[in-house]
Amino acid sequence: MSAMSRYLDSMIVAGYFIAVFVAGALLARRFARREASEFLTGGRTFRWWQTGLTLLAFAVDPTYMGMAGIAFIWGMYVSQWTGVHIWLTSWVAAMFLVPIYWRTRIVTTPEYLEKRFNARCRALFSVLMAAILVIILASAMYLGALLVTKLLDWPLPVSIAVIAVVCTFYVVVGGLRTVLSLDVYQGAILLATLIVVAWRVLAEIGGLGALAAIKDPGEAGVPIGSMTPPPDLGLQSGTFFPLPAILVWATVAGLSWIACNFGMVQRLLASRTERDAQKSLLFLAVLANIACFLTFAVGAAMRKLHPGMPADQAFMDVMLTMFPTGVRGLLVAGMMAALLSSADGLLTASGTLITQDIYLRFLRPTASQQQVKLVTRVLEAAAMMLSLSLVPVAMRAQSAVTFVQDFFGDLMGVVVALYIVGVFSRRATAGAAFFAMITAIALAVGLHIWSDWNFAYRGFVSFVYAVVATVVLSWFEPPPDPARLVNLTVHTVEDVRGPWVGLKSWPGLWKWALGISVGWFAFTVIWEWYGRTH
Repeated sequence: MSAMSRYLDSMIVAGYFIAVFVAGALLARRFARREASEFLTGGRTFRWWQTGLTLLAFAVDPTYMGMAGIAFIWGMYVSQWTGVHIWLTSWVAAMFLVPIYWRTRIVTTPEYLEKRFNARCRALFSVLMAAILVIILASAMYLGALLVTKLLDWPLPVSIAVIAVVCTFYVVVGGLRTVLSLDVYQGAILLATLIVVAWRVLAEIGGLGALAAIKDPGEAGVPIGSMTPPPDLGLQSGTFFPLPAILVWATVAGLSWIACNFGMVQRLLASRTERDAQKSLLFLAVLANIACFLTFAVGAAMRKLHPGMPADQAFMDVMLTMFPTGVRGLLVAGMMAALLSSADGLLTASGTLITQDIYLRFLRPTASQQQVKLVTRVLEAAAMMLSLSLVPVAMRAQSAVTFVQDFFGDLMGVVVALYIVGVFSRRATAGAAFFAMITAIALAVGLHIWSDWNFAYRGFVSFVYAVVATVVLSWFEPPPDPARLVNLTVHTVEDVRGPWVGLKSWPGLWKWALGISVGWFAFTVIWEWYGRTH
């Protein structure tokens, strides 16, 4: 790549950063006089399609380049790993969890745990979730900066510094409303980027039909083009999400990420109505699977074209070698949209978590609106600094995707277990929940250290243990006061008889949930049929 080409691409990317900086400043000025609650929640004004785009923007980050590498190694069957959002997690969250969140008017997901159980559960979960968000932010910052460095030849520290300054500026100054307003557009930009990159590499191999027909086996022995996961039952299996792991763990981790992760729920709660929040989840399920499918297609197609290349370079190589100067800069800007929209969400989520669940709950409950804004801004800046200090750790990790999934295997099963028990059981008690939470985390970490189990099975075992322990131990304590459970379980919602509480605001939810589920499985069957007959 010539110096002139790099210069032009660099100018395009720099122009994008400047545009985001200016837009953030203008939006921050526009929303400057809003209430502190809107600074934290976004004002609850977003329509379903806007919320869906902000959810996609938060979920998609530069680790998607690593996901292309996953498909390069294992094949297209990994699409079923994210397919669970279509046939299970999105509609379960919309049907059962969103109505609870909406009626309790929570600001953070750990706040629900205090209402349902006690302050200890809330505080512990808040610290764990904040740590998760900061770790993910460190990985995203590193991968995004690495992309800029490799494609544009910027020094790595400069890339990291530019990204950190732009993102921190509009988050700290403008709050969640500014973040969400920008993320609507950045979500559309990154989706367009994925479409263009996938289209280019698929054109090289002959289109989607040629991709489905690839017979070369991946590392699991399944043809690269196949969407049928291998039936690998071994607990020590090194296969990435075989069929049993998809059925037992992808469902649990997916529900945890989409409905218990505060970064996602923070966006849901910015919707203007409960129905908009429900619709946005199903919209997200479709968008996320389109984005994932396109990314996996890039990796699988590059396996066909260049089987000997390093897997993690598959996505980057398409951007570097298959596009002319100028277009390449636009695509890098699109991936920067993915980074900024994830980083700003991680920052706002971590800052709001500590402000609401630690500062306002335990340190200064009577803080003024200006004090709340100031503390939140300081915490967001501190979260960015902490993430930057962890970038060297992320640099030493073997793979960002597998590292994050391994980390999720230790914690996410425990997270979703408490919400499942809390929402569906009137008998679960606070003492049992807290004990189950502590011991389940210890179990997962112990399995991580002293066993060679696949992370998916470690996570599922800790999930099952947490559910069973909470239910069983609850019978040794007095039952919760029914007055405390109003609107906290699907059986105690005031304005609708449970458990199908989501149908109150959106009666057609079940039809849409069934429709997109059937559509996904029909697409899989047709894909397999075509791949095996051509």
